[in-house]
Amino acid sequence: MIDDDDQPNRHLIESTLWKEDVYESDHRSVWGSWYDPKEQRWGYACCRGVQKGQPCTAASAAEGQVTSNLTPNSSSCEDDYSTDSEEAAASEQALDWSDPPTELLSREKVGSAADFIDHFVRYIIGAWRNEEAAGFKGFKDMERRAFQDALSHTEQAVTPLLRRLKKGEKLERGETRESMLGTACCRETRTSMEGKFLEEKSVLQQLNDMVTLAANRQYTEAHNTYMKMTLGNKMWNNTIVSHVPACTMKGAREYRRNRDSLNTYDMDPVSQKYMHAVRKLVHFAQCIRPNSDQSKNIVL
Repeated sequence: MIDDDDQPNRHLIESTLWKEDVYESDHRSVWGSWYDPKEQRWGYACCRGVQKGQPCTAASAAEGQVTSNLTPNSSSCEDDYSTDSEEAAASEQALDWSDPPTELLSREKVGSAADFIDHFVRYIIGAWRNEEAAGFKGFKDMERRAFQDALSHTEQAVTPLLRRLKKGEKLERGETRESMLGTACCRETRTSMEGKFLEEKSVLQQLNDMVTLAANRQYTEAHNTYMKMTLGNKMWNNTIVSHVPACTMKGAREYRRNRDSLNTYDMDPVSQKYMHAVRKLVHFAQCIRPNSDQSKNIVL
């Protein structure tokens, strides 16, 4: 038997159709590594340019500067896909989680929806830190495996949400009626087959409902709220294309049912991550504050 160490280096056969990892015009990322949802165009993650082949505006004249930009402390690839570059940079700076609330207050005792979401998140994060320090005593094996290595990732994912709430920013990042115009047209598309624009319910209100239900130990309803927030009320999530045979010698006729409008979860990777993180916090809340009625709990 031959050891793996004795075998020669093996390489995948290079594609003859498409050259991978080719950096052109001083770019540090490939074309298609970033998507601009406003312009609905692909571009370069390094400079956010959407014109293919144009010189990189972020390229450095000195080689040393380029090297410094590629250190481990630079922004990650996930941040490059954020729809908000300033938010992505701010999310690298961790929030101060050192002084969490000592008691989970009821929704009525906290002022605004934004304040209550912040209060719930910080309380559960604080409880999570305490349970982690104690070794998750009283947790089942599956619960322990789900939470023992996920705290830092959850904190990082939920940080942009707390920053947006503090700034009073609107949380909706989905498609607007204007952005859908002209994107769903194609030949043989009938009016009944056009994608529909569906007004998205307030993300802030849905998050408020979700954490309020969790605070009241209504975990099944909290999970249902999460599903509605992420999936929305779309009937068609994808564009469906079908080909029907036409008359003899006339080929086929194409029919198409275009997707409905995309919501915040579909459009913004940052929002998608913090929604996942809030769901994780709701799951943790159930572990430390389960409902005595098992029908109100969810299976983790």
